[in-house]
Amino acid sequence: MEGKSQVNCLYCGKSLFGMCQLRTRKFCCVSCRNKYKLRLKKPDVQEKRWVHEREIFKQAMEMYWSGIGSAAISRKLKIPVGTMYSWVHDFGGERVRAEPVIYLDEETPHVWSLKECFRQAINAEKWLELLQNVAQNDESFEDDIIWLVCGKLQGQSASRLNTVIFEKLKADPLNGETFAFCNKCGNIVTTIAWREPIYHIAKYIKTQGTFIWPEVKLGKSIQVTKTEFEHLIALQKSIRGKH
Repeated sequence: MEGKSQVNCLYCGKSLFGMCQLRTRKFCCVSCRNKYKLRLKKPDVQEKRWVHEREIFKQAMEMYWSGIGSAAISRKLKIPVGTMYSWVHDFGGERVRAEPVIYLDEETPHVWSLKECFRQAINAEKWLELLQNVAQNDESFEDDIIWLVCGKLQGQSASRLNTVIFEKLKADPLNGETFAFCNKCGNIVTTIAWREPIYHIAKYIKTQGTFIWPEVKLGKSIQVTKTEFEHLIALQKSIRGKH
């Protein structure tokens, strides 16, 4: 006579209905099987799963099933996000979840980083306005013009940069103006300018992180002053604004 098949997972209690190898299956997943074996070796592990009150657990799961994200729930109820992920894994499938919603905590409004502020700029004028706001308190104003070439460029040899200036910007590489380019990785900015009888080329290299740089969607180039350019090079992606 064949033995009776297991109906629920021995560890989390999740129904095994519809899963493969139902006649011999005891667990819903490998994770539950490993946790169950660990619990047999160390019975105190079972108690660690419920260091939070059952009411907190019920409230958290109700919020999850209503469509709220795990990270937002952990902030709202002040529980570790890892605990919430574990609860979702073990019990999230017991009910059908509603369509996910964006949960905004009024007490902790979203804070935009400086990088996000520049990325939200809808055109070159807005992007430049952000940069000018950063540099507005600088008394050492220099009005030399530098053209920031939008987008990031693969390859930064003098011939390559000259080709981009001529073909993309429709400008004369020998007109004496300064053009600035950012590499694909975003960590090197190169400026090039013709000063007869040679090209002057300078490189700015970030050892950590990347530069904030105008994207292709903003146009071909953005005109800035030397002072604004120096502020751009020195910008850190720190938190500057709230939404």
